[in-house]
Amino acid sequence: MGKSHLAKLLRDREVIYTFLGRACEKEVDKQLLGDLLVCRELFEENSFIKSDAVHVKSGFEELYGYLSKLSERGDELNKAILELAVDYADLFLGVGQFRKGEGIAHPSESVYLTGYLYSDVVEEIFDTYLEEGLVKSPDFKEPEDHIALELYFMAHLCRKAREFIESGAYQEALKYLNKQKAFLDKHLLKWAPLLAEDIIKYANTAFYRAVGKIMRGFLEIEGANVSELIERIRDML
Repeated sequence: MGKSHLAKLLRDREVIYTFLGRACEKEVDKQLLGDLLVCRELFEENSFIKSDAVHVKSGFEELYGYLSKLSERGDELNKAILELAVDYADLFLGVGQFRKGEGIAHPSESVYLTGYLYSDVVEEIFDTYLEEGLVKSPDFKEPEDHIALELYFMAHLCRKAREFIESGAYQEALKYLNKQKAFLDKHLLKWAPLLAEDIIKYANTAFYRAVGKIMRGFLEIEGANVSELIERIRDML
C-alpha cells in the first residue's frame, strides 16, 4: 500500500466525517443539497462507499435516491427544506423529545453517557481540541461534545495525517493516526453508534435516516480502519 493510496484512504475518511458533521451541525439548506448533488461522483469514488461496508453503501444509496427524487421536484424544493428543518429540530434540538416524550434529548456525548449536559467530558474534549489549536466558533452555541464537533475533529485529524503522509513525514502522520484512535476509543465510539441508531429510529425523512445509516455503518468499521492505517505507516518507518 503506497503513499498515494494511504493518502486517498485518509481523504475518503475526511470526506465522510465532514459530510456527517455538516449534516448534524445545522439544518439542511439549498447550498448543502446542491453541493451533495454536484459532489455525487466524489462520494461514489469513495473507498468506503465502494467497499464491502454494507451499511455505508446502502446509506449513501438511500441518500442519493432521496436527492434524485428531490431534484425532479424542483418546484417543491422549499417544501422539502421545511420538512428537513422540522426533522432536524426533532432529532438534534430536542424538539421531538419535548413534543412527543420520546426521541433524542441532546446529541452530545455527556448526555448519552451520563444523562446530563455539560459534564466533565465537555471540559476534557475542550482541552483535546485546544491541543490542536481548535476552538469552536462563538456562533455555534452547542457544547464541545456535540456530535457535529466530534465528527469535524476527526475530519481535522484525518486531514493532518494525510498532509504529513503526502509530505513524507511518516512519524508525524503516525502521531495523528494515534490521536484518531485515542479519540475514537475514548469518545466517539462510546456513544455515537447509539446516536446513529436513534437517528434511524426517530427520523421522519429519508435524508436523516440515510445519515443515521451512514454514521452507524462508518463507525462500525472505523476502529479497524485506523488500526490498519497505523500498521501500514509503521511498516514505512
